[in-house]
Amino acid sequence: MHHFLDRSSVVYEMDRDNTPVLTITSGDSVTVETEDCFCHRILSENQCVDEDFDLSHVNPATGPIAVEDALPRDSIVVTIRAIHLDSQGVIESVPGWGLLGNKATSCKTVITSIMDNRVQFNGLSLPARPMIGVIGNAPEHGAVGCGTPGNHGGNLDTKEIAAGAIVHLPVFVPGGLLALGDVHALMGDGESCGTGVECRATVELSIELAKSTGLSAPLVETENEIIVISSHKKLDRAIYQSMVLAVQLLMKLTGFSWQEAYMLASISCDVRVSQLVNPLFTAKTIIPRHLNSNGLRLSQMDFGESGNE
Repeated sequence: MHHFLDRSSVVYEMDRDNTPVLTITSGDSVTVETEDCFCHRILSENQCVDEDFDLSHVNPATGPIAVEDALPRDSIVVTIRAIHLDSQGVIESVPGWGLLGNKATSCKTVITSIMDNRVQFNGLSLPARPMIGVIGNAPEHGAVGCGTPGNHGGNLDTKEIAAGAIVHLPVFVPGGLLALGDVHALMGDGESCGTGVECRATVELSIELAKSTGLSAPLVETENEIIVISSHKKLDRAIYQSMVLAVQLLMKLTGFSWQEAYMLASISCDVRVSQLVNPLFTAKTIIPRHLNSNGLRLSQMDFGESGNE
């Protein structure tokens, strides 16, 4: 069955107490309208994120969507079929934001035109790379703002979460309570100044339920890669956690011992940064798909810990 969800239904926190606005069954498809991270409140270069801007209402995520029969230890598998961008985007540089925020002395807004899969920025015409910044389920405990990433997903700002990708998200509460938003027309790894090209979008998804996977953190599949994502308040810890999970996954994909899988990661896998500007840092370990020589389906695997030998 196909469903449509407009951008009027959003949450600003991912929370087990959120009421689902749509309930679907495994295998259904959904077209989702998403709002930009500033709630469409910055429409000209005369506006900016100043002291009057309500930062408690940023990164709205459309949803939540409940998946029938989804229970803790399951995972929700989201295939991104297409991302259709709005015709305009916004980029912000704000004092204190991003890696070099201490050098920014004033707020600056740039409004970009988006047309024919190109982003116009300051006289440059750049190829768009549409991606979803926020996608996740409700966490096990408490409420997590949509500006924060975690094992539930959330503000992962991982540029590989794009059309054609398959996103695996752990389920922590009945129904999962999937929500998404914060689409970027273009963003580099790191999201260094704190924003990408923020824009409204319409996203086409298909959603499946994978039972009893024991998945503990988000995974992304692309045509050529399996991406293990982890977030932490310390970047080195986010990288460490991502590598731990990647080595465990390599053990399952190859049948290698822990130490053999660790060595394989060292010679074949890349460690990268998704973003450096959210309340938690997000790192990713990239596993080449060809290492899955047996063609195992991630949605049918048991991700229980493999330990280290």
